Amino acid sequence: MHAEDDLVARALGGESAAFEEIVRASYGRLYATAFHLLGNHEDAEDVTQECLVRAHAALALYRSEGSFAGWLRRILVHLVRDRYRRRGRRPLDEPLAGEELTRGGRAPSELLGERELALLVAGALERLPESLRIAFLLRTREGLSYDEISHTTGVTPATARTQVMRARRALAERLRPYLDSREDGR
Repeated sequence: MHAEDDLVARALGGESAAFEEIVRASYGRLYATAFHLLGNHEDAEDVTQECLVRAHAALALYRSEGSFAGWLRRILVHLVRDRYRRRGRRPLDEPLAGEELTRGGRAPSELLGERELALLVAGALERLPESLRIAFLLRTREGLSYDEISHTTGVTPATARTQVMRARRALAERLRPYLDSREDGR
């Protein structure tokens, strides 16, 4: 029996220490996924905690059809979708910290240019339809395969692949004017 399976079996049997161990083992990865999808530390923290609370409450519903980590990720993605719907889309809002302007001896204008590009990309991501944005971020930031995206989002692998491809095209189109002007030296 795999260590994760043993922990899950013990948690299903009512052993609270086993679920606490699952939380410790899963929290960092879930938080990273939430942050990659939401772009905000506070929201990522809230969604991660809510995911684990819901998983604990629904533990008896886990059917062992896939990995427990995948089950947790599905819960997390559903919560992220709910958050997008409740709050509407909003840009990623991590502020530019003062220490970033002097990091590594690089010129502030270079760092600001990178920050400007990052904000343009974040804005373009926010304008993508939710299904494309989530599939794209799961693929590019989480490194999930199309089968894993399929399992997480409830679409076929072919649909997951198409969503990622459409997201890439839309981002390239939205960013083309800016990238073309940078290449021209403007």
